Amino acid sequence: MDFKIGDEFEEVNEEESKNKKSSNNIFPIIIIAVVSIVCGVVVFLVSNTLFGKKEIKPNPIKSVELSLQEENVQILYEYVTYGAGEERNEKFIKEKNVNINTFTNQEKFYFALQFAQVEDFENTERLDESNHKIYNIPSNIVREYMERFFGPNITYTTNNVITYPFSFSINDQNVGTLTYNEEEDGFDTVFDGEEEDMGDDEYVQPYYTELVKAIKEPDGSYVLTENIIYTDVIDNGDNTSTINIYKDYAHTELIETKPNQTSAILESHPIDIKDYSEKCSTITYTFKLNDNMLYFDNSKINE
Repeated sequence: MDFKIGDEFEEVNEEESKNKKSSNNIFPIIIIAVVSIVCGVVVFLVSNTLFGKKEIKPNPIKSVELSLQEENVQILYEYVTYGAGEERNEKFIKEKNVNINTFTNQEKFYFALQFAQVEDFENTERLDESNHKIYNIPSNIVREYMERFFGPNITYTTNNVITYPFSFSINDQNVGTLTYNEEEDGFDTVFDGEEEDMGDDEYVQPYYTELVKAIKEPDGSYVLTENIIYTDVIDNGDNTSTINIYKDYAHTELIETKPNQTSAILESHPIDIKDYSEKCSTITYTFKLNDNMLYFDNSKINE
């Protein structure tokens, strides 16, 4: 059979040419596909960023300054400025740090019983040895008042005799003596004394205070700030006095001395704590929240 080398060479070149054309057609398709995928991903991400649902983050709750006339502020301030006979108890005025562990058992009753009412005491129809009527206040009511002031973790003992000057009178007597009665599960109380309110007859008080700030914290607790100065009066023996004004209860940090003070001067120009707002000490009172009830947690004197 006859054949030509040239003819065979031409057939081979045509086959290789077809393979090369086929390869050259695949690469552009792959590139187009990759570019399309990349573009699609980019478009999706951009669209999702611009039009997708955005997560709304809640604004953080911040501390809020309250009006000093706000009801809770006034109630809480009365808690810590309470005093039998209208004379303020000095617990928070003289102790730099006060918390639930720094109260004596007597002091716990003192601050808890400020909430007591006439209706809490039931006439038992019994008489003591001196023929005084015996009344009884149930233990659960005393517990309620303890928790109102000190919170749910308060502990106290009932084996002490408590003498207390109440803000009301029963049988014209306001001083009651409380003794725990286990059988009645309450405190037998005899009203057999009277304590009069202490007036402010002096021209100079031993201390001057002013509530200046109230803050509500994010956790619901309240922080009250009170300015305070302390005084010491020295009689000069010539109808004049020297008045020293201090930052502390112990009278060691002197703020100012006012010499040659007479009753007339003090009456016309009484001591005003606002004049010492930049130099005075402050007491901060913190009240915690428990089941919608605010209770005393701690206080601190900052000199």
